[in-house]
Amino acid sequence: MALFRALGGAKEHSLSRARWPNVRILTAAIAIGIPRAVKIERYTGVQGKRNVAKICEALEVCGATILTKPNPTVAPYELRFRTPGGQETDLVCYAFTANEYRQRGRAAGEHRFQIKYGSDFKRAHTLFFDPRRQKVTLMFGVHHEQELFVCVDPQMHNPTWFSMSVEFKESELSKAKKSGWHSWERERSSVRRVLEMPQANLSTEAIGAFAAENFLRYVAFEQMASGMDTGERGLLWDKAGQGGLESRTKLQGLVGHPLEQMLGLPASQILDVVQEHFRLLVALRGSVAEYHLGEVLRNMEGIEDVQPLDKDGEPDFVVTFKREKLRIECKNTLRSRTALGFPKVDFQKTRASKSDPCSRFYSPDHFEVLAACLHPVTEKWEYSFCPTSALAPHPKCPERLATNVVVSGDRWSRELRPR
Repeated sequence: MALFRALGGAKEHSLSRARWPNVRILTAAIAIGIPRAVKIERYTGVQGKRNVAKICEALEVCGATILTKPNPTVAPYELRFRTPGGQETDLVCYAFTANEYRQRGRAAGEHRFQIKYGSDFKRAHTLFFDPRRQKVTLMFGVHHEQELFVCVDPQMHNPTWFSMSVEFKESELSKAKKSGWHSWERERSSVRRVLEMPQANLSTEAIGAFAAENFLRYVAFEQMASGMDTGERGLLWDKAGQGGLESRTKLQGLVGHPLEQMLGLPASQILDVVQEHFRLLVALRGSVAEYHLGEVLRNMEGIEDVQPLDKDGEPDFVVTFKREKLRIECKNTLRSRTALGFPKVDFQKTRASKSDPCSRFYSPDHFEVLAACLHPVTEKWEYSFCPTSALAPHPKCPERLATNVVVSGDRWSRELRPR
């Protein structure tokens, strides 16, 4: 367990030896974002010759050697390659053709790729993730006209529906062509879908675009960032672009072990967080944001007691503030800001119930205070607080809260103000 050894090893911590095997598994699962094992679902009769050729060409441009070429008629495309440093890696590529919208009525400069294999449009399709991390799952569009790859986090699209469109502007592609490595954020909705999809994750997602010579950097990035919170994923993308990195080993060597650097905690405290939280499929970054928030609250004037809550459907903390009980919900901001430079929060749940589409949005009586973690923007573990009563209602579900929350105005403060 290389990840476990990198985090410090058993002798450095006080947990009992009987629990070490479980701690190793939990640490690896949460830190990397591994979902439960699923059987790979393959689709035949796919016309993927051009896309497969571009994938292989990009790897060879990076100096990699293709060991097993994918079958272009069977998706997802599976291949094995060897890096210039001798490391062998298996890829599972959900790759699609990206191009400019050419439909009548579409604005100029709109591009997309459609997530679909075949014509089974009436059910959810489950993506494959290797629980052993020996295979890396990727999802991207191959834009032949722009000579770019455009990628998304496959875990945010699991399960997925055929056909879903990932849309983006030519202005973003221009930035990617200039730098070879660019990312931005994209808001999503189901407004264009005929079928209601309560399982779909409609949260704002991080999109990346890169040139062929950065394909190995992309593989290294996805090994670490798959399933990461949107704002933190964008932050890591920017850092990877600054380092001129071509392999996961180099990415990890940027500034010590990546988990310690990204989370702002030494290895021993990372393991403490893992031990204290039981929502194993929640990204570790979210738990660490809560951990830092707990420290901020404990040192805040007027707070007499801080109790973390670790129950599904409950806020993250309940505190006693000037003898009043307050529930606090913690959310990361996005990496991008508003046009005026303010941080923003995509404030919604990842799923909705089939009987109530509005259940995707938070209720005002769910908590008394929203804590926005500013780390994706400032790269510091700092927070801004807003009372629930000051948050805008959802325009279509008036008994719920709006999803677009801008961290600005008099109601936001670095100090707790419940009213």
